Amino acid sequence: MCRLRNRDTSSNDDTGARASISRIVVLAEALFEVLDEIHQQSVVLSSHPSVSSIGSVPAPINVVESLPVKLYEKSHKEDTTQCYICLVEYEDGDSVRVLPCHHEFHRTCIDKWLKEIH
Repeated sequence: MCRLRNRDTSSNDDTGARASISRIVVLAEALFEVLDEIHQQSVVLSSHPSVSSIGSVPAPINVVESLPVKLYEKSHKEDTTQCYICLVEYEDGDSVRVLPCHHEFHRTCIDKWLKEIH
């Protein structure tokens, strides 16, 4: 009877081990498919010089240049106002570009970001 139980236990262990190995193989195949997809996308992105490393396309220069520019004037009711790209407070007379969403940034900061990065 002991031998019979050992065979049953051994048989169950083999079945469990095979199931675990089978799951590992399936997961490994899925992982390789994902890695292959990532590799293919990186090859496509690197073959397009106008696409940055984060996958966005820079804005056309004529579109950036068409956005309005104003000279910053500090008002007394405003607390500290800064460019959220360079994090420097605006000074009177700074050239500020105004986006369609009404956000304002130093012209040089936002132009570089729009033309080269996004």
